[in-house]
Amino acid sequence: MSTSSARHGEAGAHAPTGEPSRRGAWPAHRVGLLLLAIWGLILAVLTWSSLQAIERYEDHANEQVEQRTGLVALMQSTLIDSELDAIDRDLRVIRERLVQRLDEPASQQARTMESSLDANALVRDLWWLDKTGERLATRRRADDLSIDPAQESFFRVHLESAGRQAAGKTFLSRPIGAGGTRLMAMSRALRDESGAFRGVLVAYVDLAALAALLDRVTARQRLMSLVAHREGHLLHNLAEGGLPSRSLAEWFQASDGTPPTVGRFHGRADGHDYQYALAQPEGWPLNVVAAEDLALLQTQLAANANDHYWRLLIWATVSGLLLLLVGWLFARRASALEQAAESERRLAESHRRNAAIIEAMPDLLFTMNAEGRILDFEPGEGIPLLEEPEVFLGQTVGEVMPPALAELTQSVIDRTLAQGTVQTYQYQLDFDGVPHYYEGRCSPLAESSVLILIIDITARKQAENALEWTATHDPLTQLPNRRLFRDRLGLAANEFHRYGGNGFCLLYLDLNGFKAINDTLGHAAGDQLLRQVAERLEQQVRDADSVARLSGDEFVVMISHAGRSEARVVAGKLREEIGRPYVLDEGEARVSVSIGMACCPEDGRMTEALMCSADADMYRDKQVRLIQER
Repeated sequence: MSTSSARHGEAGAHAPTGEPSRRGAWPAHRVGLLLLAIWGLILAVLTWSSLQAIERYEDHANEQVEQRTGLVALMQSTLIDSELDAIDRDLRVIRERLVQRLDEPASQQARTMESSLDANALVRDLWWLDKTGERLATRRRADDLSIDPAQESFFRVHLESAGRQAAGKTFLSRPIGAGGTRLMAMSRALRDESGAFRGVLVAYVDLAALAALLDRVTARQRLMSLVAHREGHLLHNLAEGGLPSRSLAEWFQASDGTPPTVGRFHGRADGHDYQYALAQPEGWPLNVVAAEDLALLQTQLAANANDHYWRLLIWATVSGLLLLLVGWLFARRASALEQAAESERRLAESHRRNAAIIEAMPDLLFTMNAEGRILDFEPGEGIPLLEEPEVFLGQTVGEVMPPALAELTQSVIDRTLAQGTVQTYQYQLDFDGVPHYYEGRCSPLAESSVLILIIDITARKQAENALEWTATHDPLTQLPNRRLFRDRLGLAANEFHRYGGNGFCLLYLDLNGFKAINDTLGHAAGDQLLRQVAERLEQQVRDADSVARLSGDEFVVMISHAGRSEARVVAGKLREEIGRPYVLDEGEARVSVSIGMACCPEDGRMTEALMCSADADMYRDKQVRLIQER
C-alpha cells in the first residue's frame, strides 16, 4: 500500500491543472476506515482466541476436579470393602470354630472369640446371642458401652430369616448410638451341622475408627466425604479444610440416598457449588460420596479469565497504537516504510531463531538435590528411561542408574554446586547390544539443587567415530593406515622401554609384480588383489599383532612379544601365503613379496629407527630376489 500511495502522489504532482489528482483515490478518511476495520478484525481474532483459551482451561480444571473426587470416592469405597470383607472373614472363621465347639463351656468359647477381636482394630465388641437374645459369649474391648443386641433390628432379621441360605448371608445394620459412640453391627446367623438355628454372631464396628481410617484418603485434600447406609442413614461424615459437610449430608438425604454417580449440587449451608462422586462397595449396602468445594476452582477460573481479559485489553491497546503508527507511517516516504518492513523481517527472524532454540533443547530434564535425589523430571520422547517413570521420583541416582553412571552423575553434581558453574559430561549406555551416547549439562539451580539436561549425541558420536576411522584406516583394504600404525608402533616401543621383557619385530612388505598386473589387467584388478593380500595377511597373524597398509603395494606387520626367530617363521608363512595364486575377475594372477625385518631392541628402539631399518632390509631382500630371477 505504501508503494502504491507514493506512486499516486507522484502522479498527482505532475498532473496537469484542471485534472483530478490521483491522490484523491485514497483520502484520509478511507485510510482511517481501513485501519479501523483491520483493528476490528484483530480484536475479533484476539477475543475468539482468549475465549477459546478460557474454555479449554475451564474444561481441564473441571475434568481434574471430577477425576479427583471420583478417585477419592473409589479409594474410600475400596478401603471400606476391604475392611468389611476382612471382618466378615473373621466372623465366618469364628462361626466355624464355634460350631465345632458348641458343647464346650462358655469360657472356652470366649477364648475362641478373643484372638479374632484383636486381629482387627475396627471391631470393638464380639457377641454370641442365642435365639432368645441371651448372651452366650462375648469379647469386649471395654465395658463402658451399654449395648443390647437383642433389641436391634438386625437380630430380628436373623430370627425371621428361614432356611439354610440365610445362614450364609451377612447383615449390615444402620448406625447404632451407644452414649457418645457410634457403632455399626455386622452379624451372621449361627447354625449347627444339622442346620438348627443356634443364635447370632455379632461384630460391632467402631465408626470413629472407620472414619479415622478413611481420613487418610482425604489427607491434604480440600475434600469432604460421607458414608451412608443405602437406607439413608449416615455412618460417617467428614469435612476437610473447614468445609461444611452438613450441606453434603442434607443433599444426600434429600436425594433419597440414590443420587447419580457423578455430578454437582448446591450447598444449602454455605451457598457454594460442589462437585461430587458416588461409589458403592461391592457386596455392601453402603454409599460412599466424596465432594469438593468449587469455590476455589471458581476463583481460579475467574482469575484466569481476568488474566486473559487484561491480556486482550493490552493487545487491543498495543494493536491500536501500532495501527495508528502505521497510519502515520502511511503518509511518510517509502524509506520509512522500508525500515518498518526491515523491522518486521528481523522480528520474524527472531521468532524463527527462538523457535529453533526451543526445538534444539535437550530431550530429558532432571531436577536433583545435592545428594543426587531426583526431585522432578520431564521425560523426553527420544531418550528411554532406565526405570518406569513412577519409580524415578524420590529415588537417588544410585538407585535408578548403573553404578558407573551414578558415580559420574554424583561427581558432576558435587562439582557444579562447589564451583557454581555449568558442568558438561558424556556417558554411554547400551540398549539391545547397540551403544548409545548422551551428553549431560548440569546447571546450579539453588544452593543445594541442580538442573540436568540430557541430550542424545549418538549420531554425532557415530559421525566422529566414522571420521576418526576414516582418518586412521585405508579405505581400500580396511587396514590401519600409516598414521595409526606409527601410533601403535610408538606405544609398543614405549611399553618396552617402561616394562622391558620381550621385544617385538617389524616386517616391511613390498609386492613384486604388482605394477604389471595394474598395467595388464587394470586398476580394478589391482585393487581386488590388494584386498585379498590384506585378508591373507590378517589371517596369518595373531590378534595381538598389527597389519597396516602404508601406501600402494607396501604393507607392514608388527609382531608383538616376539624375537627374530619367531619373526622369520612368520615371514616365511607370509611369503608362502602371498605367493599363492589370486583369483580375480579379470583372471588368475600371481605376485611375490620382498620382506624386510627389524627387531626391537637389536635394530633400534625408536619408531623412525625401526621403520628405516626394516625398509632398508626390504630393499636388500628385493635386490637379492632380482639377482636370483636373472
